[in-house]
Amino acid sequence: MDRVSDVVVIGGGAIGGSVAWALARRGVSVTVVEAGRIGRGASWASAGVLAPDWNVHDQPALAELASASLALWPDWVAELEDWTGVGLNFRRDGLLNLWVDPEASHLPRDLATEPPPRSPGQQWLGAAEVRALEPGLTGPILGGVLSPDDAQVDNPRLAPALARALSLLGGRILAGTPVVALTGSRGRCTGVRTAAGTEIAAGAVVLAAGAWSGPLAAASGIDLPVVPWRGQMLAFDTVVRPVRHIVFCGELVLVPRPHGPLVVGTTLEDVGFDARVTLAGLHEVLARAVRIAPGLGDLPLARTWAGLRPGSPDHLPYLGPVPGWEGLYAATGHGRKGILLAPLTGDLVARLVLEDAVDSRMEPCLVGRGDGPPPLRGGAGA
Repeated sequence: MDRVSDVVVIGGGAIGGSVAWALARRGVSVTVVEAGRIGRGASWASAGVLAPDWNVHDQPALAELASASLALWPDWVAELEDWTGVGLNFRRDGLLNLWVDPEASHLPRDLATEPPPRSPGQQWLGAAEVRALEPGLTGPILGGVLSPDDAQVDNPRLAPALARALSLLGGRILAGTPVVALTGSRGRCTGVRTAAGTEIAAGAVVLAAGAWSGPLAAASGIDLPVVPWRGQMLAFDTVVRPVRHIVFCGELVLVPRPHGPLVVGTTLEDVGFDARVTLAGLHEVLARAVRIAPGLGDLPLARTWAGLRPGSPDHLPYLGPVPGWEGLYAATGHGRKGILLAPLTGDLVARLVLEDAVDSRMEPCLVGRGDGPPPLRGGAGA
């Protein structure tokens, strides 16, 4: 073995970076091994939306994790900014989830008699109230739900900030270093081997390689059904914010950046590891956007991009020890919730590695659970 660390984290995105920072703050020597550039995967391609009550796919366990992680975000991001000097622009702009389909089962038939929404502070709005709140939404809107505590963050800066925080604590970051195999013997993971043939020994290994976690696990005979979901995004160049709140509408999300463009997305496509932007994908996103906000059609297009979200069959992440591999832990499969779940995932996995304690909230997310066939369902998200 050429190098030694207490813990090797495979993956330098928001999840891997959060786990690494949480471990390093507890005095652990950590090496992050990243196949490409730090934070240029799903963390970079996300919309940066922090919304725990939406896009949880009828999974109470995911909603619980998301709510708990959002509660951590204000202090967590403030400490990260203080530590690194990197501004991440965490903002509680609030989120407006629109109702445009009269057959939508999750929204009310009668606003006057409907019970309160799922979380305190949320409120149902009629069409007139939506337009009073967001005059630019002139499409066929029937109503919506306002979640005033939902937030956004400048997600492209997040993983690099976490990497900087780790470096300041003495951690090592090996970017441009693909891991090709896990190493070990007699049921114990003892490190990783890179494409260059370098072996890095470790007391524990955390698999946080996003959409590439599944193939890497499979190469070692581990069944970890993480699959890539392509999400295509675009940004409009505008100095005037067309909307003040984050807006969800089915699979559409509009995110008004405080000092930048309007970010719009997203698709949810099962196309393997193809991260290319397509005309069909952009047309899908644009058609949804101009349906609810026709004025967007007159704005200049600033840029387009796509990324691969790490999905799981049941839309829950994989968190916890890998059966049959002592010293190997999973922190992957977060789908569109990776940015939101980063603070909590880092804390839970760090405590698991150091204390061998499985938090009860992780139990539905354990590796090897019976998670059924892999549906690919829509719903707006980060």
